[in-house]
Amino acid sequence: MSGESIPLIREEEIRGRVARVFARRRGELEGMLPGARIEHVGSTAVPGSLTKGDLDICMIVAGPEFERASGVLADRFEIHQPENWSATLASFTAPNEDGIDVGIQLVPAGSADERHFVGWRDRLRADPELRTRYDEVKRRHQDGGMDAYRAAKEQLIRASD
Repeated sequence: MSGESIPLIREEEIRGRVARVFARRRGELEGMLPGARIEHVGSTAVPGSLTKGDLDICMIVAGPEFERASGVLADRFEIHQPENWSATLASFTAPNEDGIDVGIQLVPAGSADERHFVGWRDRLRADPELRTRYDEVKRRHQDGGMDAYRAAKEQLIRASD
C-alpha cells in the first residue's frame, strides 16, 4: 500500500467537540442561507463509528436556490473537490475549529445527492452490521492514502444501495 496513513478514532472520543463545532457552524450557516436545512452527516453523526475526526455538514436548499446558495458559500468558504461538483452538489471547507476539520456539502432538496448524504447516515445509524462493515472497510484502507480510502468507502456505499 502507498500513501499517507489515515488515523481513525472512535466517534465518541470527539463527540462533545464535534457537537459544539456543529452548533456554531449551524448558526453561521442559518444566518447565511435562511431556510436551508442543515444536517450533521458523515461518521461523526453515527454513534460508535470510526472516523477521521472531521465534521461533515449537508446543507439542503430548494432546487431553484442551489446556484445562488453555492455563490453565497463560495464567498465565505474555500471550494473543495471541484472535480466532484455537479448541478446538484457543491462542496466547501470551513476553517478548522477546535482541531476539527469541517466540510460543507450543498445539495438541492429531493436530489440523489441529498439521499446519498442524509440517507447513508440514517442507514448507518439504523443498521449496526452495515456500520461494522463500513468501519472495517475504513480500517483495511486507512494505509492506502486518501484517494484509495475514499474509493473503498464509495464502493461499499454504492454496493449497499
